[in-house]
Amino acid sequence: LKLQFLYLIASHIISKKPTNLLTRTPGMPRSLMLLAACHAAAATAEDRGRYIVRFRDAEAHRRYASALGAALDVQKVMDLGKHHAMVALLSEDAKAALEHDASVHHVEVDRKRFTSWTRRELEGGAPGMPYGIGMVQADLITEAAFAEKKMCIIDSGLDAKNPEFAKNPRVTGTDDPHGTGKWSTDEDGHGTHVAGTIVGLRNGGGVVGVNPEGHLDVHIIKVFDKAGWAYSSDLVAALDRCVEAKSDIVSMSLGGPYWSEFEDEAFTEAFANGVLLVGAAGNDGNTEHSYPASYDAVVSVAAVDRKKNLADFSQRTDQVELAAPGVDIVSTVPCGTSVRKTTPDYDGLDGTSMATPHVSGVAALVWNHVPSCSAAQVREALGATAVDLGAPGRDDSYGRGLIQAQAALEWLQAECGVPLPPTATPPQCRDREITVDGVPRRRNGGTFTSHRRRAVRAGGGCPLHLPQRRSHRSAATGKSPSMGSRCRGTTKTVRSGTARSTSPP
Repeated sequence: LKLQFLYLIASHIISKKPTNLLTRTPGMPRSLMLLAACHAAAATAEDRGRYIVRFRDAEAHRRYASALGAALDVQKVMDLGKHHAMVALLSEDAKAALEHDASVHHVEVDRKRFTSWTRRELEGGAPGMPYGIGMVQADLITEAAFAEKKMCIIDSGLDAKNPEFAKNPRVTGTDDPHGTGKWSTDEDGHGTHVAGTIVGLRNGGGVVGVNPEGHLDVHIIKVFDKAGWAYSSDLVAALDRCVEAKSDIVSMSLGGPYWSEFEDEAFTEAFANGVLLVGAAGNDGNTEHSYPASYDAVVSVAAVDRKKNLADFSQRTDQVELAAPGVDIVSTVPCGTSVRKTTPDYDGLDGTSMATPHVSGVAALVWNHVPSCSAAQVREALGATAVDLGAPGRDDSYGRGLIQAQAALEWLQAECGVPLPPTATPPQCRDREITVDGVPRRRNGGTFTSHRRRAVRAGGGCPLHLPQRRSHRSAATGKSPSMGSRCRGTTKTVRSGTARSTSPP
C-alpha cells in the first residue's frame, strides 16, 4: 500500500495524468518508486498542510483510509467515516496527486474556526435577569414542563462547578479524551457564558437564562481549548456528536472566514434532517461572510445593544437573518474568573457569540410548546415575527429584525394548531390576537405583533403583567453587594483586562 501511494505521487510529478492509488500498474519502474520515496521522505510536518479528503463513496473511503495512513507522505489525523472523508497532513505533491485520483471527490483546506468576544466590566449591575431576556420576550413565556426538544452547544465546554449548572441534571456532554478533554471544564470561558444565557436557572442568586426552569435538555460538545480555535473538521465531527445525542437545535457561537464545501454539505444535511442550526454572524465589523453562520442552512445572528442599535463589531452580510442582544451581556463564567471580585462567577461580554444563544434559546423555548412543528417552521416563525430594525424590510445589518419569543410562539400555534401554553398574559386575554409594533403579520388568518416589554390586542387594551425584576442593589449603599464565588472547590484565578480575539490572517 505504501509503495502504491508513492507511485501515485511519482506519476503526478512526471506525467500530471490521473492515476488510481489502488490500481496496480504492471511493470512499474523501480526507479519511479525510489524517486517517490526520496521525495516523500523529504517532506516534514512543517511542509505539510492540513486537508480534508472526501471520497466518492463508502467503499473508496474504506480502502483508501488504510492506504493513505501507511504512506510516507501522509499523516492521518482523523477519520470522518459518516461523510466518507478523512483529515490528513499532506505535502503539496500528495495533495495534487489525490486531487487527480478518480476515487477522490475533492480535497480542501481544513479551515480554522474561532470564538470571538470581548470581556468587559459589568455595566448592568449584579447578576439577575439580564436585559436581553426581556428584549427577546423570553420573560413572557413559561418554559414547557415536558421539553421534547434538545439543545446542543458546540463551544469551549462548560464549568460544571458553577452553581447555575451544578444544580441542573439536564446538562450533559461528551468528553474528547484525545483532544479538548472533559466537556465539564472550560479553560477558555466562552462556552460557560453562552450556556448561562440559554439555561441560567431562576435560583435566586445568579443569572436568569432564556430557559430558566431547568426543563431543557442541553448537551455540551467541546471543540475549543484555551487557545479558542479549532478546525472545520472538528466542527463537523462535533455536529455529528450533537446528532448522535438526538439534539434538535445546535447553537454555535463561533466562526471564521473562508467557505468550506465539506462543512457546507454537513450542515445542509443536518438541517434537511430536521436540526435547527444557529450561528454567530461574526465580530469583525465588516461586510465579510463568517462561517458556519453564512451557510444557507444556518441562521446567522447579528448583535444589538440595549437600545436596539447594531453593535459596531457585528458583521453585515446578505446572510444575516436575525438580530439579538449581544452587548454587555451578563452571564456565567468559570468559577472565580470574572474581572470583578464582587461577582467572581459572572461577567459581562460583548459579541455576536452572546447574541447567538438568545436566538437558539428562544428557538428551544417556543419549539418545546409546539413540538409538532418542523425546524423549518420554527426558523420561519422567528423571522416572520421579528421586529423590523434599520432599513424597512430585511437588511444586511439586522436581517429580518429583533427576535421576539411570544410573537413567534403565536405564529407557530396558528401554523401547527397547538393550544396556547401558560404565559404572562392574563387568562382572559390569551385567546386574543396581538400585533408586532403595529405592523400586521398574517398567518392562517392570525394577525400577530410583538414588543419588547408588552403585547396588546389591537383596540382591546389587554396588557401583559410582567414578572417583577429582582433588585440586587444594597438598600444602604445603592451599590451591588459582593457575591463571592459560589462554586465548590474552585482553584481558578481571577483574570483582568479586556481582550478581543484576533481574526485569522
